[in-house]
Amino acid sequence: MKKLILAVGVILLTVSSLKAQMKLSKENPLRYSIGGEASLPVGKFNQAGYNFGVGGSLQAEYKRFSEVGLLFNAGFLTYSQKSGNGGRSFSIVPVIAGIKYYFVPGTYAQLAMGAAFRTTYGGGTNFIYSPGVGFNLTKKMDALIKFSGLTGNANFNSLGLRLAYNFGK
Repeated sequence: MKKLILAVGVILLTVSSLKAQMKLSKENPLRYSIGGEASLPVGKFNQAGYNFGVGGSLQAEYKRFSEVGLLFNAGFLTYSQKSGNGGRSFSIVPVIAGIKYYFVPGTYAQLAMGAAFRTTYGGGTNFIYSPGVGFNLTKKMDALIKFSGLTGNANFNSLGLRLAYNFGK
């Protein structure tokens, strides 16, 4: 809980300090995207016998200023187990919100956090945080390279790639 309060505080301070320097965007401020995701477990998550994750997500971004966007993302990810480990998968439904900062046109840093609802292993909810760097490949295509950390009884960390098609630009 302390991490959550600290992270929210950092986001609020960042937004408030940038507000004076930001220019209003002339584009429609609301954007949507649908994306496919690939994820590679690292650390203890990989050592626990999980192989590779795939899934998809829907995202909305409110970009009122040209340098900063607020985002909301919901998706589904499932990880398969390596052979010989019982074949059980691990699946989550992450629901996150965060901020995107466009430090040069077409390139941004993202920090998002929220809840990950486990759909396997008896269910439950974990805190998830996800920093990353993204690139607008074209006006309609976007790529995000990210780290995702799932806290709780066990740390399930992964490196991921989200390729998305953008609407509303």
